[in-house]
Amino acid sequence: MTFKMSIVTEVLTSAGLVEKKEVNGKVKALTDHIKELQNEIYTATVERYVDFYPCFNSVSNLADQVDLIKSEIDSVSDKIESEIKGQLNVSTSEFQSLSRELIEVNGILSILETLVQLHDYLEEVAESTKAQKFGHAADALSKINELVSKPLPYQDSDIKIFDALITEIKVQKEKLIYDLNDVWKEHIAWRSPENVASSGDLIELKIVTGGEEMQVIEHMIDALEKINQLDSKIKVFGERFLTRLVKSLLSNEDVTIQEKTNRNEKVITLNLKTNIHTAPLFVSFFRKFEELITFLNENFLKLSITRNGNVVTLLELLGAEVANSAVDMIIKECLSLAIPSTIEHLEGFRKVINSTENFQKFLMDIKFLPESNTALLAYVQNVNVLYANKKCQQISGNARKLMTSNVHNTVDVSKDVTLQALPQLQKGDSTTTQAIELTTEEKLSPDSFKMPDCKISESINAIMNLAYEILNEAVASKPQCAIQMFYAVRNIFELYCSVFPTYHRQSLETLPQLTALHHNNCMFISHHLMTLGHQFSAKLPKSINATFVDLIPKIRGMGTESFMKQMTNQRDQLLEFLQAADGFIEMSNPEKYCNGERAVKQCLHQLTHLQNVWHDVLPANVYRKAIGMLVNTVAVEIIDNITSLEDISSVDAKQLYKLMSLLIDKAESFFKLESDDSNPLVELQRNVAKWPKFKELHLVLNASLQGISDRWADGKGPLAEVFSANELKQLIRALFQNTDRRAGVLSRIK
Repeated sequence: MTFKMSIVTEVLTSAGLVEKKEVNGKVKALTDHIKELQNEIYTATVERYVDFYPCFNSVSNLADQVDLIKSEIDSVSDKIESEIKGQLNVSTSEFQSLSRELIEVNGILSILETLVQLHDYLEEVAESTKAQKFGHAADALSKINELVSKPLPYQDSDIKIFDALITEIKVQKEKLIYDLNDVWKEHIAWRSPENVASSGDLIELKIVTGGEEMQVIEHMIDALEKINQLDSKIKVFGERFLTRLVKSLLSNEDVTIQEKTNRNEKVITLNLKTNIHTAPLFVSFFRKFEELITFLNENFLKLSITRNGNVVTLLELLGAEVANSAVDMIIKECLSLAIPSTIEHLEGFRKVINSTENFQKFLMDIKFLPESNTALLAYVQNVNVLYANKKCQQISGNARKLMTSNVHNTVDVSKDVTLQALPQLQKGDSTTTQAIELTTEEKLSPDSFKMPDCKISESINAIMNLAYEILNEAVASKPQCAIQMFYAVRNIFELYCSVFPTYHRQSLETLPQLTALHHNNCMFISHHLMTLGHQFSAKLPKSINATFVDLIPKIRGMGTESFMKQMTNQRDQLLEFLQAADGFIEMSNPEKYCNGERAVKQCLHQLTHLQNVWHDVLPANVYRKAIGMLVNTVAVEIIDNITSLEDISSVDAKQLYKLMSLLIDKAESFFKLESDDSNPLVELQRNVAKWPKFKELHLVLNASLQGISDRWADGKGPLAEVFSANELKQLIRALFQNTDRRAGVLSRIK
């Protein structure tokens, strides 16, 4: 491409005073040649950035021509101002016309200058990137952005060429970012498995910084900062720093760190050797972390940039990105494990505080950690609260584990073992109650504060032992710890009310023995809670209302409710067995007798099963009441069925007598306990309310009219105590035929 400069040269060589007509001609000539130059620059730009033709020499020539035209325009403009303006006073309109034409030419020239400058800067970006002078490339891109952001002084459809230039600018920027990423990967390289927790894995970080490579890295860092990409690179590096390096140090005790130098390469390697990953001791972690951060700082992160007029190192940028997360990880996975769990170890915690203070100071000195972030030291200095929190967490965890463990393993509770000795009430205490003198007849039994003989779950006994252990430790602790530990003990029993019945719901509904154990467990806990608070209240902080008595009704009610539900289930099951007897009608029929006999035997079998699972678990009085209620249920159902019969033949009576004998023969054994020397017959009559009536009905079924009359004894005999006159008359009418003897007996029953 060539540019015809003859007219421009002719205009420039004109000499002497410029007359009005000559100025008009010169402006017109400049306008024509500006348009011609505009077309040529447009064509050259399209060929270079749209059609991608190689035309560097032509574009350079056009740049020179633009400079010459700019000089000529400045010259003409000066002449108009200095020489022609005075001559045009009489012709203002002509002067304004010339000025407008010159302004238009200036506007077009400004656009052409911008195009040429954009081209020059784009060339500089490409050349600097190729020479790995990334900072210069970033500067050129910055200047390009400044040019593009300025408003154009002249609008024309031909300026659409700027779209192609904008696209080229974006391409050059993305290419620069791509090249910077390649350089970053080449000089800062990670090698580690996907699962860094595997045994025998290596985690390597290679940094190439030796010799001329350091200059390349410096240029790279400078360019990344100038194009606003450095923070994102540091963020990615920080994430890997946390997940691959710090996490590995925290989760593996047996980690070795090796540093190797090979020519221009510095390599740090973490070797994960252990199969069982245990958290390291805080001293070991602090040492290895300092070694790791020192390596990174000396070989890479010491490089600096200028931001907002301040010099900032890459280590400071890394700290701003990940320091808070790193501190949280160290606290959670290292320092929290160093918190003691016993008072004995609490005294030796000063070593942890000193080491943490030195570690935090090191991080602040190298500017990884800002001075405002003192979370590490603040955490360990709050050791009393941390100890209490950790202890409370352990208490809750141990208690929950015991509540969800096997409850069938039992231990014996004896009334010979009393509660721990209670402290004396202090005189003058506002809570001291006045002594009440009791008469001899009103004295409490020696067994008033003794737990009756029974069995409880081993886990529940362990829970109570845990409560006493924690309270004993609380009274020896500082007030803040004591308060937290006391409420941790309360939480144990509140947790018991929620966890145990929920976790063991199905077993409590279906297993009578477990229900009995649960009943005993609740009574055992309540038994201790009555005095548990009083035993320790004098040594606990005065701000604590050291009592557990408010929990007793809830725990007792929980055990009683569960046992009563089981009793209801057992009663319903016994009644279901007896329904198979079909009301004991026509027992003379062999098939119906078999059904009745099966029903009674099923009841006896179920009662025997309950005896086996309850007699050595429940306290003797509770067992007798429970088994007595169930025996009474069977007796009442049989009595009601037989007394409601309207006709009982002699054969039916004999068969019914035999069926009732089955229960009579077995019932007394249900109340015989090896651990108790009480008379079983007496206990049977005491705990089975309808047993006398059952026995009398049994006698009536096998008695004569005279025998029945004798036992009635004019309303004073044993029959009269359990049967009403109408019930007995109905029974006699069903058993005996209508005779004068029967009529006579009926008349005497009043």
